[in-house]
Amino acid sequence: MENMIRKLYCNLIQEEDPADKGSREMKQEILNLLKEEGQFLEKKEYEKYRDKAFQAAAIAEEYGFEKGFRFAFQLLVTCFKE
Repeated sequence: MENMIRKLYCNLIQEEDPADKGSREMKQEILNLLKEEGQFLEKKEYEKYRDKAFQAAAIAEEYGFEKGFRFAFQLLVTCFKE
């Protein structure tokens, strides 16, 4: 089931509009968090740091989707049992 959820997530991400408000807001929040560090780091070092932050956010988003999907499925099963 885990593979199916990940495939679903990947398909949804590929179809997602890059101009999506949620994506823009998340990107802006990450950049705001890194703003102060950017003042103290060299450009290449900052870009490496920034890229890792975006990678971590993408990984967290995928795991959040998977976990939310599982909770929603469990809720649906519980509702049908009652």
